[in-house]
Amino acid sequence: MKKKILVAPLNWGIGHATRCIPIVKWLIESDFEPIIASDGAALLLLKKEFSKLNCITLPAYNIKYQKSGKQLKLKLLRQLPQIAKTLKAERIIIKKLLKTTIFLV
Repeated sequence: MKKKILVAPLNWGIGHATRCIPIVKWLIESDFEPIIASDGAALLLLKKEFSKLNCITLPAYNIKYQKSGKQLKLKLLRQLPQIAKTLKAERIIIKKLLKTTIFLV
């Protein structure tokens, strides 16, 4: 039985997802079974690149940044309740995944 590995890049631009492509390829070549989890453009890119892998949609964080750094900390602090809500929803999805999927340790 192959060991399953969850690969969950952030969807804060596609940079996280593109850097995961060689990692996922290596996992496949090394006889692991990657499971992709993300949202938005990152998930679409990885689904296209690895169409045969199991993919899971995670809730989007939708973090907004200031164009200038003057109010960045304040803007991020104001988003903390939404970030916490998204994190909670993400944890629920991952817990369900762990209950229904056999991951070898």
